[in-house]
Parts: sequence; C-alpha cells; structure tokens
Amino acid sequence: MPENPKIDFLDVKQDRSKKTLDDLLEAACEIVEAANPTTFTSRNLAEKSGYSKGTLNKRLGPIENVFLWALAQGRDFKANQTANMIAQFDPQLTIHDFVETFVDTCFGFINSTTAKVIKFHDQRFTKAYSLTSDYFDWIFIFVDPYIELCERNQTNTFKVPSKDEARFMFRAIHAVVERPFATDDPIAGTPEHRRIVIDALTRLLAK
Repeated sequence: MPENPKIDFLDVKQDRSKKTLDDLLEAACEIVEAANPTTFTSRNLAEKSGYSKGTLNKRLGPIENVFLWALAQGRDFKANQTANMIAQFDPQLTIHDFVETFVDTCFGFINSTTAKVIKFHDQRFTKAYSLTSDYFDWIFIFVDPYIELCERNQTNTFKVPSKDEARFMFRAIHAVVERPFATDDPIAGTPEHRRIVIDALTRLLAK
C-alpha cells in the first residue's frame, strides 16, 4: 500500500496571497471544530472566511482536501496533548491509574470530535487515496513518552516494553479505544465500553 500522502496547497510567496491562504485554512479549522460534517462545504467555507468560491478553488484546489487537512491538524493537536499527558504522568501512580486517565482522555477527545467526523475522514480520505500503509501511524507519537514513563515509574506495576512491543501495543489500544466509535458499535463511549477498555489495557500493559 502507498504511504499517507501529504495534503499541500499552492505555494505562495506574496504576503497578500499568504494571508489569503492562512485565512482560508483558519476558517476551515474553525468549521471542523464544530464537528458537523454537513457543514464541510465550499459554501460554508466561503461564508466563514469572507472569500469567494473562486478564490477558494484557486488557492485550495479540491475543497474536500482542506477539510481533510483541518481534521488531521485537529487530530494531531489532540494526539500531542495526550502524549504530553503521558510524559507528565506522576511516576508514583500505578498502571491502573494511568490506564483510567489515558482512556478518559481519549474518550473525551473522541466525544468532542464526534464519531461522524471520524467516519467522514475515514471514508473521504480512503476514497481519495485508498487505505495507506501508514494511515494510523499518528498513534506512534505515544510510544517514546510511554516507554520513558514505564522506565521512571516507581510503583513496579508497569511492564517496560521494547519500542516494537510498544508500537504493537498502541495499535491494539487504538483498535479497542477509537475504532468502535468509527464503526458505530452500539456500546461505543458507554460505561461498559470504558470498563472493557480499562480491563483490556490493564492486562496488556501491567506487569
């Protein structure tokens, strides 16, 4: 499978053109933050940004790409916040404490994004680019801070994985945490889902 393509826009050198592009991208991010895929349209982007549809087409190309780009930006921002939480986690707390914090953080971000937005990105991106081999590789941002946390934790409850083990662990974690939302599983986001995930992650990560 091909690698995840980077969505780029026309290179601009003049200050005025750069401002226009920045305004359009900022407007797209604001629309995406509302987490309603029915608003991911050129009409809404034109109204939000104050630019004409002609300017949108000239600066951005296919309009759908700008929303895919904005969604990826939002996902990466939340992933970075989660990675920072892992890096700053109290070394005096146990693996169970960590798992509960991690799961609640992830559920909170997913609920703010909404399952509809996750499905929108999955469907539109894979339709345009197919399912690339590194489509889910953004989760690997958690690997290094997690290994460092395991090494400095003082409770003797964390299993210290190798880097390859940690990569596979986070692939499995992603499957049980996020994918039920994306596939409309009937218990996604419920207390029962939370209980199952906490139990599974504790078994996976604990000594």
